[in-house]
Amino acid sequence: MTKITKRPGLLRKRMTPYLYLLPFLAFYFILQLYPLIQNFYVSLTEWDMMNPQKPFVGLSNYKTLFFKDYLFWGSVGATLHYIFLNVPLKIIIGLALAILLNLNLKGKIFHRIAIFIPFVLNTAVVGLLFRWILDPQFGMFNYYLEKVGLAPQKWLLEPKWTMEIVVLVTIWWSIAFNTIVYLAGLQGIPEELYDAGKIDGCNAWQRFLHITLPSLKNTTMFVVIMQVIGSFQAFGNIYMLTGGGPLNSTRVMMLHLYQVGFYYFKMGQAAAISVIIFIIVLILTIIMLRLFREETA
Repeated sequence: MTKITKRPGLLRKRMTPYLYLLPFLAFYFILQLYPLIQNFYVSLTEWDMMNPQKPFVGLSNYKTLFFKDYLFWGSVGATLHYIFLNVPLKIIIGLALAILLNLNLKGKIFHRIAIFIPFVLNTAVVGLLFRWILDPQFGMFNYYLEKVGLAPQKWLLEPKWTMEIVVLVTIWWSIAFNTIVYLAGLQGIPEELYDAGKIDGCNAWQRFLHITLPSLKNTTMFVVIMQVIGSFQAFGNIYMLTGGGPLNSTRVMMLHLYQVGFYYFKMGQAAAISVIIFIIVLILTIIMLRLFREETA
């Protein structure tokens, strides 16, 4: 009888944690897993949003993207261009700003607030602001160039440097995230390590290479993964600044997805693009996690 009475209590004790997790799991399935599954199904159909029917076409949308849609491959190239510029610069600048803000300088709180303020601005606000600043006729930047005797430039109308301008605007707007993450990592490094380095005769650069950087490996891993994922999802800042132009030079994958789905109403192809982005990000995340684990092992 004692075994029979103890088993229900033991079962209830084991099930209690799962009951607490049940609301989260329910919302996660409704808001994350189900849309993901539904999106994959839509990518296998030909749906224009007007017809409630979704004719099944198999992998036809993927074949169209890979073999017929030259704009898709252009968007892949633009996305890689954006990532190779955006991710390294954001990591280097974010770390440099975090090191400066971690020093005992006057006005430290003011500088932290100044760096964080752009991060809270809406994407549309940032895009409209810099479109006005960089306007070739009425922009503030060209106005001051003329004041110092330099020729005005067509900043957002020249394909050769439009992506670079987009990246610089993005860094100004969102560098606070990397800075805050790195600042938290720096404040977690024991001061005794630096004191030991000074005793051993290490200069500031050697302390940075042999103490700061190794101590920030996990932080850097997190920052790199988040920036790569965020770069693949870049949309609002580019859409507001250039709309994908000029000559599709800034037409990244998310912007191509948006235009295929909501300009041409080819939701099957748009869903296929999102599946491709998801697979690429998943593979890159797994590779980066393994690389960082091998370095820390």
